[in-house]
Amino acid sequence: MGRCGAGAGAGADADGTPRRAHCYDEPMRARVVVPKGLTEADVAGWAACAAAAIEPNPCMEPGWLLPALDHLDASPTTRVVLVEHDGAVVACVPIAEFAADDGTSGDPGARGALVTRVAPVAVTLGTPLVSAAGGRDALACAVEEIRREAERRASSLIIMEWVANDGPVARLLDEAAAEDGLRLVEFDHWERGMLRRRDGEEEYWLRGIGKNRRRTIRQHGQRLRDALGGHPTVRIRTDGGATEAFLRLEASGWKGHQPEGLAFARQAATTEFFRTVTARYLDDGRGWFLSLEAGDAPIAMIFCVRSGEGLFAYRTAYDEGLARYGPGVAAFLAAMEYFDRDTDARWFDTCSAPGNGHLLGLFPDRRTMATVMIRVPGGRRSVAADLPATTGAVPQLEGA
Repeated sequence: MGRCGAGAGAGADADGTPRRAHCYDEPMRARVVVPKGLTEADVAGWAACAAAAIEPNPCMEPGWLLPALDHLDASPTTRVVLVEHDGAVVACVPIAEFAADDGTSGDPGARGALVTRVAPVAVTLGTPLVSAAGGRDALACAVEEIRREAERRASSLIIMEWVANDGPVARLLDEAAAEDGLRLVEFDHWERGMLRRRDGEEEYWLRGIGKNRRRTIRQHGQRLRDALGGHPTVRIRTDGGATEAFLRLEASGWKGHQPEGLAFARQAATTEFFRTVTARYLDDGRGWFLSLEAGDAPIAMIFCVRSGEGLFAYRTAYDEGLARYGPGVAAFLAAMEYFDRDTDARWFDTCSAPGNGHLLGLFPDRRTMATVMIRVPGGRRSVAADLPATTGAVPQLEGA
């Protein structure tokens, strides 16, 4: 257990790294916990932190991340860093070792980095959870404890993938790293489509669509109606059968048949993860499937999750036999209208991966994403030596 603050005279560590000072009577404390070692109280505190987060992120909630670790994470190095103050969890960050060594060095234990986007198939947003009560001090405490853990493991880097770079947590991370004397470098800047609510403005979700694309969408819509013999209907589904319908729809296309396809139904692990999280979020009223249907048959589906003021489109599937008519686009247009008229969410995140031009051309707003790297003094240089000093690209760490 780390004590991340010790009053006004906090001083510095033995290696000269500044130690955080806090104004609290009792310092914040950080614990590094094996996922299977989390108690019911730990999970409840983590969930309360997520509910009070200054930047909501369903992918970092225990109801989402723990099933992801159970089904999708084979790494024995994964841990959860919990920061606590006055009996409450005020920050939570998962970590795992990334094996930078390619096996040719003769050192099978060689490690180069700690990554925070564990189980990346499940995590479409890597922003850590920080409660409003914890704020900058909580995040600084988490960073300090992760830095200590990196030193214990002889890792040279801390890498945070897919962090929202335009939100409050990114700003606090900059401040925390600076105050702790750590060098923070941002890589892989990219944008994903987003919709922010504009009260009093009609159909504002269409403002990002150019004239030519609007014409194309109208033409596709008419051809879709012709192919179906009528108008498709929009249905919000919270029944358990919706999960199975989604899995079948996704597996019916190239994702289910081509070697590079990543349909969840192709693997037992991803299937069980998706069934677990959808059941949990459907049951508690924070998840639903928006289903575009012809009769009783879905032709496009989006699994949406509510967290704080945000709505997140975690995963999408559509009937590829109708792909030329844009059923996925039609589903997202319906989802934006549903967001505006049937929820009180303030923004809608597409959760898209880098380079998704279709959604960038459909959604009027942007969320700026980045990979954030913190260099750890004294760690191995196996990863750091391969990265440029200030700019560049961090490889996708799917094997973390």
